Amino acid sequence: MALRSFGPTRGAGVRIEEQEGDKTITPAALGWCGYAGIFERGPVGKLVVCPTKSDFLKKMGSYVSDSLVPDAALDYYNLANGAGGLLLVRVTDGNETQASYTLYARNPNGLTPMGTLKAANGGRWGGKAKIFAAELDSDSDLSETTLQVGSDNASDFKTDEWKGGYVELSAVPNKRYQIVGNSDDGLIEVAADQTMLTDFGESVDLLYYLVLENEGQALAVKVDDGEENPDSEFSLEIFLNGASVKKWGNLSTDPDDARYWVNVINDDGDNDWVVAEDLWTGAHTPAVRPANYYGKIASVTETVLTSTIHNFVISSPNGGNPTMALGTTTDEMVPQTITITMTSATTGDAVSDKFGDLGEVTLGEEFGPDIKWAPPFTITAGGTALSSDDVLTIEFFPLETGKLVGGLLYPDKVNAKRKFYRIVSNTHKTITVASGIDLTADAESSDEFMVSAPIEMKGGRDGNSEIVDANYEQAWDTESSPFNDVAGMNLGLIKFATPGIASTAVQKAGVAYASAKNHQYRSEIPSNVTTEIGALSYVNDTLGRSDYQKVNFPSYGDVPHPDPASAREGKLKTISLTGMIHGREARIAADYDGYHKAQAGVEATLPRLLRLPTGDRKLNEELLNPAGINVIKKSRGNFILWGDRTTHLDPTWKFAHQREQMSYYEHVLLENFDWIIFTINDAISDKQAETALIQFFMPEWSKRALRGASFQEACVIKVDDELNTNAVRANGDKIASISLRLADTTERFIIRVGKMGVFESVG
Repeated sequence: MALRSFGPTRGAGVRIEEQEGDKTITPAALGWCGYAGIFERGPVGKLVVCPTKSDFLKKMGSYVSDSLVPDAALDYYNLANGAGGLLLVRVTDGNETQASYTLYARNPNGLTPMGTLKAANGGRWGGKAKIFAAELDSDSDLSETTLQVGSDNASDFKTDEWKGGYVELSAVPNKRYQIVGNSDDGLIEVAADQTMLTDFGESVDLLYYLVLENEGQALAVKVDDGEENPDSEFSLEIFLNGASVKKWGNLSTDPDDARYWVNVINDDGDNDWVVAEDLWTGAHTPAVRPANYYGKIASVTETVLTSTIHNFVISSPNGGNPTMALGTTTDEMVPQTITITMTSATTGDAVSDKFGDLGEVTLGEEFGPDIKWAPPFTITAGGTALSSDDVLTIEFFPLETGKLVGGLLYPDKVNAKRKFYRIVSNTHKTITVASGIDLTADAESSDEFMVSAPIEMKGGRDGNSEIVDANYEQAWDTESSPFNDVAGMNLGLIKFATPGIASTAVQKAGVAYASAKNHQYRSEIPSNVTTEIGALSYVNDTLGRSDYQKVNFPSYGDVPHPDPASAREGKLKTISLTGMIHGREARIAADYDGYHKAQAGVEATLPRLLRLPTGDRKLNEELLNPAGINVIKKSRGNFILWGDRTTHLDPTWKFAHQREQMSYYEHVLLENFDWIIFTINDAISDKQAETALIQFFMPEWSKRALRGASFQEACVIKVDDELNTNAVRANGDKIASISLRLADTTERFIIRVGKMGVFESVG
């Protein structure tokens, strides 16, 4: 039948009629699985497709203490060995926040924000560092192991956001108390062996500090000149945990430029690390470009540059002109803006944007904030007095002590813009380069310098501590699940799970989703269930039965600890075995090019598994197998998968490989026949459909996925006028009937042996 024609229709000449080709069905992928749970990073509540282990590590991170899903995912990839892939949905409690880094313009006279970089998604992975200082309401809010933050701040806390940090009491110098957790109303809990109240004694100093450090786990941002246009563009390089992961070499601050930095970063399909936000509203000049640090030199020696680390701004309508000088500053002090609102000509109230009220300032006297992280300073009256409501602003921008090592120092960015030196150390206001260099030959006081060095993001918070069943169940909502986005990907059967989550509600939701979508859900029996009767009861009385549910017992086991230090000590980790099982099943499906081979047997090994909660006891398969509970057992030194059953309701689907094989076929057919919709409904299109079906199922018979001495015996396909009557066609329907003899599995090998009878002969 001609599909299209070219050339004359009524005139003389050559005419080409392009003939319609046979329609084909594309086989779907094999071995894909879908997991919902807590991950180190990744977009929340969205489908993330990770065909490979490297994709997973890049997009979702690695092991985390709050979840067994990463263990399952990495086990899957290791045993799948290139087969299949994972579909992932990250679950949080909604309290996660993104780590961030503010980019400042190259202004030598102060901090002028020009943009922000944030971690691509919330979590500590981008940088958890933060600090907090306040006073207790009273000493009764302190015990040996707890501290209740003041009532003014209690509502700002999220559960366990300070876990892993430490408490310092102003009254107890040089001592830190490790934080093991905190509540959402600001109750800080420290290690059980601590003695905060005893150490505090009779002190009246109620000031305390909370500190959380990155500990080398963070995103970092390095800013430098543009590679192609160093005088007008800039470059950004992103580091994760110290390793470079992404670089944009040529960025512009101008929104009308094709290299506009926000668009380049946010539209980069290979960027899983950061998102950009522009804060600049003025003209776009080279000075708008960001830098890690850009300032003025206070003094310089051969190897040491001392930076000006403050800026003083006076807002006085009547012309008050005081001066300001910093006192002795320390490496502990942090960047902040201190605003002094005058209450008279000689006094004012100081407020830090980081720490709130600092106290009253008197002109001519050094003001030393109680908070050790804020700088001391002296404001001296000038020739014209200040008035009440005048505002004085101190921008304090010290360097991050020790964080610039290995970075580049441009000692005179204006006059020697290409000349730089490697930084070997730094304090909060000094930068030291290697000996043998004479910085005085390149720069002098008041010159503008620039530093390019990876600076870590801060403020990231996980959202893992208040997760409830409802957070997981969103992943299994049949109407709104992110997993619904797999439609059209031609992934065939997908095996879903929520590894490490034994919640009945969550697992029931997962099974319901798999049943509604014609996939499979792997339920887990809790690790404290160690008997056959307990396993049977859990499946029959708690989980419930389904043709679309598969269960292994035990569902948990011990493996070498993934943390190298713990592994060296011989420690084991109890994990969900779902990832291992799915990985081995994916590999078998790939090896046999289908689900027709039971994914079990002596070759279905779980090599990393060392110990089961049931011990060395041989499980009673006479009880478990008929109930659809597949066992993991030891054979010839290996733990192996032993069982090919679903927790069936319909005995037709008691064998898992047949349910998987049929679901696979149905998904393939569902996604491959859009071409026939709106074709002419007649015998010709019947034949086209029949031909496509035969071409798909013939190879299935050839590889023994369908059983029969001939293809016609294994597969009966019918698309004809008997099914498609005039009434059927008039209703807009076309019916195809397919009967398949699915491959069976050898679950028992029965050997019949007996003594030869009197009249029997070997011959």
